Amino acid sequence: MTHPLEWKIGLAVRGARLDDSVRLPRTEEPVRSLDVVLPGDLWIDVSLEERQPESAFTVVAEQDRYFVVRRENGAPEARIPVRTLPRPGFYDRRTSRGTPMRRIAAVRGTHLLVAPTGTCGFSVSGAPCRFCVEGARAVERDIVSLADVLETVRAAFDERVCDLVWFNTSRFESEDGGIGFLAPYVEAVRRHFDTLVAVQVHPPRSDRWIDQAYALGVDAISYNLEIFDPELLKRHCIGRARYIGRERYLEALAHAARIFPSGTVWTDLALGLEPSASTIAGIDALVAMGVVPVVTLVRGDHPPPVGDETASVLAHLYRAVKQRGINMGWVRGLGIGITPLEARHFAGDDARLAVTVQQLARSRLGGLAARGLARVRRRLRVRTVGDAADSVHAQ
Repeated sequence: MTHPLEWKIGLAVRGARLDDSVRLPRTEEPVRSLDVVLPGDLWIDVSLEERQPESAFTVVAEQDRYFVVRRENGAPEARIPVRTLPRPGFYDRRTSRGTPMRRIAAVRGTHLLVAPTGTCGFSVSGAPCRFCVEGARAVERDIVSLADVLETVRAAFDERVCDLVWFNTSRFESEDGGIGFLAPYVEAVRRHFDTLVAVQVHPPRSDRWIDQAYALGVDAISYNLEIFDPELLKRHCIGRARYIGRERYLEALAHAARIFPSGTVWTDLALGLEPSASTIAGIDALVAMGVVPVVTLVRGDHPPPVGDETASVLAHLYRAVKQRGINMGWVRGLGIGITPLEARHFAGDDARLAVTVQQLARSRLGGLAARGLARVRRRLRVRTVGDAADSVHAQ
């Protein structure tokens, strides 16, 4: 392993063990993952599940510094410095109604993931849920109240542990694809917080729901296809193929890319579930629509392609998005996903301008500007849609 991105791939897929030198705070529940930042500002959610004792990676503490050490197959020991992110304090708090906040929201990279019911998608846990495996709805817990969500979001922002709010839902049966269920939460967050909002839902049956999602105040949207190859999609993602269909994902993504600003419509392609050539074909098809592909790292029984195969996929990802001129600064800081901007490390291109834009977007001033531009663009877009509708009714 010569580059931090290679370490991210290995850690995301295989997890790590904790050396005795690492002291974690006592919590009500076992700590199952650790957020670390690798050199190059690469965020990674490292699994610490009990099945990791065989992992080649170990997190080690030396005084006030942390390292990930790799020992495997008699090869020379390798290590890389990392920055550990403190466990958010709100994880150990409860709402005024007694609901544990850690069950309402979780920090994923730079995002606050809020799932009022169950979650759905490889990008959330690195593994398929029941919807993909069995074609059944993901296991849902009791619906979280709006008040509990607002209280938890406020606690997270007070700690400054996230940049934006990312809503995810497992609901797929309704005509709107789940955006109707999330609408009250999105509206409430936008009313109470000056933040950007992303949602991850299934495609609606009608494109008008995509227009309404934008008018509602959604800044970025994701319909996760997961696998581009149609036959392998049917094998690994039964629910997506059976109840929604590959073509509907592609149609919805294409329409959303025409409505939302450049770089704010994305979908995941799981690395290792299909041949590399198929993933590259998916990248090309998505980029042609103006959609940002994100390569998701899958945990468990499906290791990613090795060596040059992975490098070629990621190099192609960066170059394809760059050539199309799609904004690479919006989708960033994902715990188990590789964004086009991160993939630049395998492309050998000079991406200094793109990195500068990303750093500006993450600054306080850049964040204020981005939110202001999003509001102005939304007003213009919604007004245009409304005027068009009025003209139709007048005919």
